Amino acid sequence: MDTTVPAHPWDLPPERTLFAVDIKDFSKAPEHRQPMLRQALDSALESAFTQSDLAAEWKDSAGFQDTGDGCILVLPPARTWRLVDPLIRLLDEELHGYEQQRQRDDPPLLVRVSVHVGPMPDSNMADAINDVARFVDSDAVRAGIAAASAHGSYTTLALSDEMYRRVVLARRSRLLPERDFLAAPATVPGKAFTRTAWIHVPRLSPGVVAQYLERSEANPVHDDGERTTAPVSPGGVQLSGNVNINTLANNITTLRTRQINHAGRASDEGQLNG
Repeated sequence: MDTTVPAHPWDLPPERTLFAVDIKDFSKAPEHRQPMLRQALDSALESAFTQSDLAAEWKDSAGFQDTGDGCILVLPPARTWRLVDPLIRLLDEELHGYEQQRQRDDPPLLVRVSVHVGPMPDSNMADAINDVARFVDSDAVRAGIAAASAHGSYTTLALSDEMYRRVVLARRSRLLPERDFLAAPATVPGKAFTRTAWIHVPRLSPGVVAQYLERSEANPVHDDGERTTAPVSPGGVQLSGNVNINTLANNITTLRTRQINHAGRASDEGQLNG
């Protein structure tokens, strides 16, 4: 007689670590160059995983999903602190090597990475895998890769709060302490997703990354992928770039000013009378 009791659908499955990677602007690369770009990514990942003592995890991922412009790996959690340190640093070095060797006509290779941990059944159908895909596609990570691209880095990493606590706050990351991460709201246009992400860009300070995040928040992305600039209020003047306030005041009778502090709250308004 079979006494096996079927698992209740509410039973929590074992936890797994989710690793997602995505190539920036992959769809903008010429069609005939996309396979080469993806091959370069896979080669860089394999090398970085091997150097991080994660070669077995790279070869034996229980839930490898090819996303075309990247992939998602489902991994046993025990040793995946190495995905944070040293893998991200090693992956950035591999991509730097690609940049030094690529021909002028070859597209650049910059990647967004997210790492999350959560319950995962054998079917790999769970919130955790959806969440890691949202993290890698979020505005926060896109701001991070924009900062990387502008400052000579090639990778940006987003950790979920769960992964950040288990690796960084738990001191399982000797070379990436708390001061190397920026807390940011991870949102995806058109998706009901808002979580805290911890952003790291190799060789960049969180202060530099924060500047790009502020620009992203000021110019949100619509569902069609287009950014909009903040509207100008009636009777107001929108300033951008470097403006000589004295020259401007000579041509305006009254200039209303509003100071924004670092917490995002506006202080009292004032006037400059010409």
